[in-house]
Amino acid sequence: MAIARPTHRRLFAVFDHAHGHLSRRAGAALAQVEIKPAQAMALVYLGYHNGCQLSELADGVGSNNAAVTGLVTRMEKAGLVRRRALQSDGRGKSVHLTNQGLLKREQVMDTLRKFDEKLSKNFTDAEMDTIYKFLTISSHLGSK
Repeated sequence: MAIARPTHRRLFAVFDHAHGHLSRRAGAALAQVEIKPAQAMALVYLGYHNGCQLSELADGVGSNNAAVTGLVTRMEKAGLVRRRALQSDGRGKSVHLTNQGLLKREQVMDTLRKFDEKLSKNFTDAEMDTIYKFLTISSHLGSK
C-alpha cells in the first residue's frame, strides 16, 4: 500500500489551485482594459505571428481549432482581427490584427507586464528560470 503525500506536496493539486487564483486575478486585471483572457492571449500571440493560420493560433494559445474559430469570430466582431483566405489554399484562413487590435494588444501587454512584475518580484532570476523550465515541460507533458 502506497503512502499518500500530504496535500500540500501534491504538485498537480498545488499547480491547479494556483492556476485558478492566477487566472481570476489576471482576468480582473484584463477586465480593466475590457478584454477577456483568451482574447488577450490571442492578441499577444498574433503580435509575434501576425497572419498565421487558425491552426497555428490554436496551437500557440494552447487551444483546439474549434475553440479558436469561435474566439476569432468574436474578435472579428469586436474589430480586433480580420481573416483572409490563404492564397495557397482557399479553404484555409489566416488571422491578422487590425489597427484596433494592435492598440488593444499594447494595452494588454502593459497590463500583463505589471501583472508579471508583481508575480515575480519575490523570486531571483535563477528561481524564475526554474519556474519557466517547469511550466514549459509541464505544458508539453503527454504530447506526442
